[in-house]
Amino acid sequence: MAAVTAVGVTGDVGAGKSTVARLMEKLGGVRLDADAVALALWERPDIRTAAVARWGADILDPSGAIDRRAVAGRIFSDPAEHRWCCGLLHPLVMAELKRRVDGLSASQWAVVEIPLLFESGRPDWLDLVVFVTAPRDVRAERCRVQRGWDEAELRRREEFFLPSAERMARSDYVVNNAEDRAALEAEVGRIVESMSDYNVKIKA
Repeated sequence: MAAVTAVGVTGDVGAGKSTVARLMEKLGGVRLDADAVALALWERPDIRTAAVARWGADILDPSGAIDRRAVAGRIFSDPAEHRWCCGLLHPLVMAELKRRVDGLSASQWAVVEIPLLFESGRPDWLDLVVFVTAPRDVRAERCRVQRGWDEAELRRREEFFLPSAERMARSDYVVNNAEDRAALEAEVGRIVESMSDYNVKIKA
């Protein structure tokens, strides 16, 4: 079997995808973040021009940069606008992530955090996928504290994802990130250890 070079991390809103990705990073993975790549793309003049042509200049802040809150208001209130935005950014994001994975040395492996992994089609360069979930009340509280979202906002964001059960079924591992940090660390450790079966090179 070919060596694993990229592990995708996805999951439910507020479940703790970034937490799991960072734990895997501590165990030797090179962490890549699709959201960070997308954020950088908004600074490109061609992307900014396309967004203004679609939504108008009121999505810009006083400095002329993209106002992320204004964009979120557009794309998370209309499925058509969400599809348009994904069509604009997602191919560029995935191409950049693949470029970074391809640039790794033979002794490295990537942990790639991709929220909309299955919605946009699982890329063939991901060898394994870890799905992160958590009880609904735990996720709602995290979103309230960390992002300032109420229950209605959480439901609105979730509408743009495939059902959790379907995404879990398509994943290679499922991690339940409830309240026990020690249990989470142990579970992630077991996953990384098991990846040795796929010839992943783990940092000692």
